[in-house]
Formats: sequence, structure tokens, C-alpha cells
Amino acid sequence: MESARIARCSYRAVTVMIALSEHSKYVDMCNEICLRFKELKVGSYELTYSLPEHPTCLLQSDMDVHLMLMCLSMLKISFVDILVKDLVSSNKEDGDHTTSNQAASNHSASNHAASNQEASNLSASNHVTSSSCMVENSAVDENEHLDNSRLHESIAYLSEGWKEYINHEGQKFVGGVTEFRNKLRKYAVGMGFRFVYQSNDKSRVIADCFKKKSDGCKWCVYASLCQANGFFYIRTLNNVHTCMGVGREKKSKMITSKMISSIVVDKIREKPSIKPIDIVKDFKQNYGLEISYYNAWYAKELAKSEVHGDESLSYSQLVWYRDALMSTNPGSSCVVECDSKTSRFRRLFVCYGACIEGFQWCRPLLFIDETFLKSKYKGQLIGATGKNGNQGFFPFAFAIMDSENKENWSWFFENLAKVLTPQGRTITFVSDHNKDVIEAVSNIFPTSHHAFCLNHLKEKLGSKYPLTNGKLFRDGIVELFMKCAYAPTEVAFEFNMRNLKEEGGAPVQNFLDNLPKENWSSAHFKGNRYGEMCKNASESFHSWILELCALPICQMLEGIRIKLMVMVSERSSEAGQWCSVLCPEMEKTLSEMLTVGQHWNASRSSTSVFEVHAEVSVMVDLVNHFCSCHDWQIKGFPCAHALVAVQKNSGCMYDYIDDYFKLSYYRSSYATLISPIPDIKDMMHEGSEDVILPPLIKKGRPRTKTIKSVSKVPRAITCSRCGAAARHNKKTCTANF
Repeated sequence: MESARIARCSYRAVTVMIALSEHSKYVDMCNEICLRFKELKVGSYELTYSLPEHPTCLLQSDMDVHLMLMCLSMLKISFVDILVKDLVSSNKEDGDHTTSNQAASNHSASNHAASNQEASNLSASNHVTSSSCMVENSAVDENEHLDNSRLHESIAYLSEGWKEYINHEGQKFVGGVTEFRNKLRKYAVGMGFRFVYQSNDKSRVIADCFKKKSDGCKWCVYASLCQANGFFYIRTLNNVHTCMGVGREKKSKMITSKMISSIVVDKIREKPSIKPIDIVKDFKQNYGLEISYYNAWYAKELAKSEVHGDESLSYSQLVWYRDALMSTNPGSSCVVECDSKTSRFRRLFVCYGACIEGFQWCRPLLFIDETFLKSKYKGQLIGATGKNGNQGFFPFAFAIMDSENKENWSWFFENLAKVLTPQGRTITFVSDHNKDVIEAVSNIFPTSHHAFCLNHLKEKLGSKYPLTNGKLFRDGIVELFMKCAYAPTEVAFEFNMRNLKEEGGAPVQNFLDNLPKENWSSAHFKGNRYGEMCKNASESFHSWILELCALPICQMLEGIRIKLMVMVSERSSEAGQWCSVLCPEMEKTLSEMLTVGQHWNASRSSTSVFEVHAEVSVMVDLVNHFCSCHDWQIKGFPCAHALVAVQKNSGCMYDYIDDYFKLSYYRSSYATLISPIPDIKDMMHEGSEDVILPPLIKKGRPRTKTIKSVSKVPRAITCSRCGAAARHNKKTCTANF
């Protein structure tokens, strides 16, 4: 709740904005609402607000306000809709009021009766009244049991306020004809009728009831433009329907995609990746209206165009964006390439100067992964992500490609080499087992080390066995493979490998033939992967930018830049408040290691070599950062045995820990900040001869079934009728006997 929230308070046909903070009180909100709506008084109304899947939440106390702000903060919602509703008397009070009116009317009529009958009628009247009250009460009780619908309170839908959108002649619409048309259509939906335009242009709108010809309905509205101020005014309004069947409908033909777009535009701005089915559910729950999936999808597209502009025009802004990025963030690398013949976009590479400077203070480790873009023109985003000293992901560089192929992968690594080579470090890459990536790394980074993601290998190995083998068998094979991958020594690796081949048979052997053990086994890996067996850091980066993948390309780039800018600033500020030698996560790891070995003993063998007596005795060499358990060498962080030896040697534990895990390096990695870029909407690149067109996309629905590999030979079936080994059975057999 650090940032302020905006409450959109709606009362009848008017909506006002109220700023909320973590110190907001219920009384202050009520006073502000009464101040903005002059006709309201404190206590004469009730407040409800809506949350996803909870359209009607009561707001009655300071605790309710506090809980609302907490929910908004957790859901990352900046706006909340608050409905101001007049308090209505209960049914019982209405019934008593009606009864008293009838009694007063009967009493007035009885004054004309003879006075000599009053005394005799009094007793009978009391008896009849008493009996009638008993009958009435029993009838009410029976109705309460028979009518279960009375147990459910009516939901105040957000569309209830639409009924007040059109109400009197002279009504003003500041937004011109667009606002008038939008509110007129919402008014028709709220009131449950249809209208047709007799005239509809920018300066004049005339509409009649749809049943004017069939039922002779007199409802009509005429509004026109005021040339002096550009506002729209209702000139004539007959707001009385004389037709039959006017009532609110769940499925109204007046609901259009443009109208839906005007309602969901704020949701699209906050959450661009919202699905059409979620829009359908939101209208059902919060507005009490049913809309089609197509209308929701097209409304989303219209709202995206309104918020972010035309996607095809976004590609024409890439040249300006590249120049703006390079000028505002010195040391950055931004490369845009398009087809020389068609001028259509092909690929883009971005690496900020702050990331280049900061990565020098991170471990020489990069995780490579790709994800699909969800915008109109699709494509793929490839990311190169590192890890900082606090075990958090460090976005280094990314590229946007029209497709994933060998040429694009090579181009990506060539641009990586341009920014990494000046640092003079040997980089370890972690990626999927992809032949294009393997070839690009070996050609462009010949001295670097390449590790395969263990999770990806586990999935590939499991797919080698059909479901008929059973889940337990496949899980057992995968478990044996993991033991081989994590084996710390070559002896342990060979032992586990023999078990794996015996259990797995031919599928395992075929799987391992094209899988060099130097790329996935800890015992045979030549570089330093710091214990990172999977590419979780790159997956975290892609999840971090997931909502931006549906935006046009320039807006997506700007969104990523803003998220990076905020991340660098926040982490730099947080690091300034830390006062430990190591980063907090590593201090926690160090404390856990010390706890594990606090009851172990160590014996000195030489100046720097010790024997640590744990469950199994191990040798520790402090000078060479070696432990016979191999955990220190694999992870690059002292194991529990090494820390016991350091304490025995009366040394400082921090002297034996890599500088990449220390707070000083962490602060240096975020010392260079990312600078803002002027707004794209206000500044267009002028004088450029480069015109970039969007890439071509395939029309039609995407393929849902994968194309069968040529290498996969179909299993032969022996027909029980003809005995032939072919691709048919006895039901489809056509052999003649």
C-alpha cells in the first residue's frame, strides 16, 4: 500500500474520483462523498465495492477500508469501483406503512356511519382485526418458507447506474458525440429496450424506439453539437415508452464490441494479458450481462488499439526508439535489422549499458531461454539472464525474433559476444538441449562452457517411454538419471550410469548417444556452473515480463525498460540498507552450514589441510578450496566441512567465500542506473529513411496437432483376419478370401 489508490465513486449517473491512501478512514470517505454529491447526507446511503469474483463487498467501517486497500495492494490494482446506493426501507416497514394508510382511509369513510352503532361494532371490529392479523402473519410466514428467493439479496450490478445516463433535455456530454452514443447505448441496455438511428453523424444524432413501427412507441431522443464549445446537448427527449415488453435482458442486442471496449479499457491498461473468457465472466458477475466470446475478443483488440495504438505502426517507431535508447543510456547496445528487399522486421537486440556494467560483478553465468510473444504479429523473445550475489535473477540482454532458427540464434550470440568480449571473462551458458544453440555457442564462444538444463533433459528422457510402461517405471528411470547428473565424482557417475543403462534398456542408450556427458554431468563438467543445474533464472525473467508479451513491440520494449529501471533502483536502494558482509540469502546459507557442522571435529594434517570427522571423514584443503565431498568445488561456496576446517584454523570464513556473493559486489552490480526515455507518443523520429514494416503472419487458425517426425516409424499392426502385418485391423480389412 505504498502508492495511492483511486476510488471511482458512482452515484446514479455521476462518477467522481477520490484518492485513497493507507491512512484513509471510513468517516473521511463518507464526508468526501457527501461533499462531492450535494444531495447525499451521512447515513442516508451505503457503500459497496467490487473485486475480481466478488462484485459486492460491503464498506462499513475503518476495518473494511483497511482490508480493501490490502486486497488492492495484493492484487496490484490501482483503481477500485465504489457504488453509492441509497438506503431503502425494509419490506416490513413498507408493509406497516401501507397498512396504516389503509386504516386511515377506512377510518375517514367510517365517519359517515351512525354513531349509535360505534359501540356495538367496536367489539366485533377488535375481534375481526385480531383474527385478520393472525391470518396475515401466518400467510407471511408460509410465504417465507415457500419463496426461497426472498432469502437471497439482490445484487447491485455496476450496470444499474446506466439507467440514469439519459434523463432530461439540455443534458450535456463533454465528450461530444462519442460519449453521447456510448451512454445512449448503455442506457438502452440498462432500461431493456432497443433503438434505431434515424440520423447519426458527428453533429447530430436522432434515435427512435425499435418498436416505433410495430407498437407505435413514442420514445425518441434528439441531440446535436454545440459549435461554441464542442459539447453535445440533448435538444428533445420523450423518455416514456408506450410499447410492450420493455425490460432488462441478459443478452441484449444493443451490446456491441465497441461498447464493451469502453468498459474494459482500464482493465486492458492494467492487465494487457487478460483473456476474453475473463471479460465474459466479469460482465456476467459484475454487470449481470451475457456477451459472446467473439465480442469480448474483439472488444479487447479495440481496447488494446486505444491504449497502445496500432501494432503495425509500432514497428515504424523502432528506429526512433533505438536512437533514443542509445542517446539516453550511454554504453547500451541496440540493433534493429529488417529484410533489405521488403523492409519487414526480422530481429532486434537490446542490452542496456547498466546491465553491461552490472554483469561484471555477477557470476560469469548466463541462462538462455526463449518464449513466444502473444501480440498480433507473434514472434519470439530470447533472453540471456544472469544471477546476482543474492541469488536473484539479473536480466542481461534480450532479443526479439520473427522466428526461431539457426540464423537468428547465431545472430543473437554474435551480439552477445560484442558486449561480453571486452570483459575478458569465460562465460558458462545454461540452455535447453537445442542443436542450433549448441552450434552457435561452440562457434562464437569456443572457450566457453555449455551446460544443458536438467529439467529439459528429464522431460526428453521421460518421453522416450510410452505410457504403457507406467508412471512408476518412468519416474524410476528419471531418478536414476538425476543421480548420474548430481554424482560428484567420476566413480559415482559410472556406478549410477551402469544402473541406469541396465534399467532403461535401449531407449536410454539411444538418448545418451547424442548427449555428451561433459554438458550435463557435474562430475565431468569442465567449467564452473556454481551448482546451477537448471535454467530457473531465465524462466523467472520470462514470467516477470509475461504480461508485456501481448503488447505492440515498442510498448513492450518500453515496458521492459521501465520494469528494469525500477528493479535496478529498488535493489540499489535496498542494498544501501544492508550491513552484512555477504548478501542476505548467502548469510542465511552460511548460518545453515555452520549449524550443520557445529558438532563435528577437525584434525590438522598440515598448514592448510584438515581431516573433518563427520558421519564420514573428509579431507579439506583451504588453500586450493577443495573438499573431498566435492560440494565446495561444484557450488563455489564453502560446504559445512570447509567451514569446520576454517574455524579449526582460526581463520575468517569470509576470506574463503567468492567475492560474487559479497555485498560489495552486489552494490556494484546495481550502481549504474537506467535512464528514462521520452514518451513515444510525443516524439516521432523525423528525417529517417528507414521504414520498418511488420513481419508477415500466417492467416487462419494455428495448427493444434504436431507434425509427425519422419524418424518415427509407425508401429506395425497384425490383422487377425488376413494375418498381414500392415496398418489395418479386421474391421478395416479389405482382403478377399
